Amino acid sequence: MKKRKMFLGLGLILTLLITSVFHTHLVNVEAEKDRKVLDGVVVVLDAGHGGKDDGARCENEKEQDINLSIVKKLQKQLQTKGAEVILTRDGKYDLASANASNRKREDMKKRMEIINADKVDVFLSVHLNSYPNTSVHGAQAFYQKGNAVSETFAKLIQKHFKVLTQTKMSAKPGDYYLLNNAKKIGSLVECGFLSNPEDRSNLKSPSYQEKVAQCLCDSIVEYFDFLL
Repeated sequence: MKKRKMFLGLGLILTLLITSVFHTHLVNVEAEKDRKVLDGVVVVLDAGHGGKDDGARCENEKEQDINLSIVKKLQKQLQTKGAEVILTRDGKYDLASANASNRKREDMKKRMEIINADKVDVFLSVHLNSYPNTSVHGAQAFYQKGNAVSETFAKLIQKHFKVLTQTKMSAKPGDYYLLNNAKKIGSLVECGFLSNPEDRSNLKSPSYQEKVAQCLCDSIVEYFDFLL
């Protein structure tokens, strides 16, 4: 009888151990299922221009408006992937104070402060292009000269841009204030040419803006998925 009780006791302990291990495994599986690829990643999205600075203009289309529309679509896409998203602007304004002596300089300085904040992992500055030759078209990603990591990131973006736009352009180092002063990984992207009729027609379409945003979202996901 004593041996039987002992075996029953050992059996109960073994059952409890197996149940505990199985439960822990299920918890880990559920936690992994709930984990999103960009959990813990902080992204700054900078919609270029704003306020009195419209950026490029053609017909009735303003760069600052389309930039912001793409950024807001991209914000939603990134948030569904788990990212924390910070916008430098979420409306038709710049970041300069009311009494700024040089609005553009103060605006750019404040954008730079947001981008270079300690918790930020990556940034995108979203723009549109313009050129006197209206046949020039396509999207292009720029990176900080000499920054190999940002170059890799920009090339990922360019890869996705090529699929969407069939552009022959390649990622290039860019001589821009934001890139020159950035301490974070990032890219300044020109999502198309307002001066080109086909690009302009596409860029003013909300559905196309969604596709551009998806290119940028996929690029960020691919970059961080590779790191993990």
